Amino acid sequence: MKCILIITFCFISNAFIAVSLFAQNEALIRTKFRVMPVQSAKWTGIYYKPEVNAPMQELKFQSLSRSFNRYSYYGVNPIIFYRENGRNDDGELTYKEVGKTSISNNQTLIIFVPNAANNLSEFNLISLDDSPKGLPNNHLSFINITGIQLACRFIEKNQFLKPGLTGPISLKEAIKENVFIGLAIQDGDRARVILKNNWYFYTGNRHLILLLPPKKPGSYKIQAYRISEFVGENKEFYTNSVSKP
Repeated sequence: MKCILIITFCFISNAFIAVSLFAQNEALIRTKFRVMPVQSAKWTGIYYKPEVNAPMQELKFQSLSRSFNRYSYYGVNPIIFYRENGRNDDGELTYKEVGKTSISNNQTLIIFVPNAANNLSEFNLISLDDSPKGLPNNHLSFINITGIQLACRFIEKNQFLKPGLTGPISLKEAIKENVFIGLAIQDGDRARVILKNNWYFYTGNRHLILLLPPKKPGSYKIQAYRISEFVGENKEFYTNSVSKP
């Protein structure tokens, strides 16, 4: 009997050590994040777990803008988002994963983009540094969601916008001026212009430019959304680590 107890105790101890080592190997992160939806989708009923033993919390989205709430998260990386998936045989509510993204900073903006293929997850997620260092006052970042590289003419400079995040780009020389923006793609042996516009910027703001695919198949007219956030009275943007305008 003693032998059985000793063996059982050793088994439990070894299991406890294994679980402890596994937990130590997992990267735990602490962050506050906001969410932003892009394009049409069902923007209700999306949940996440703030901590390991915490109940699920539903996200509240604002159309084409950052959420009012900053959500706290402490757990493993990446952060996972869920929808309800019915009840199991014991009557307990279950959840299915609809998207996940890695976090690398303590102030994060997570952009939700519907996954047209819908093969692995419901959403493609773009996670970016939403702190004053990641996107300072009087700066702009492009988020290219078209899936292809775009040639860009902006503030008298030429650059390429790869899929994903580009920036931040200083607007110091462009405040209160009409700034030309032009985008083009390579179409065979020539460049095809897909966007021409003039933008006007005021001081005290930071901007995200979302570049989305055309609404109609075969069209070359991409969608461009400019999302501005006034931060001119936010002291966080005028610390020693962030340049004043």
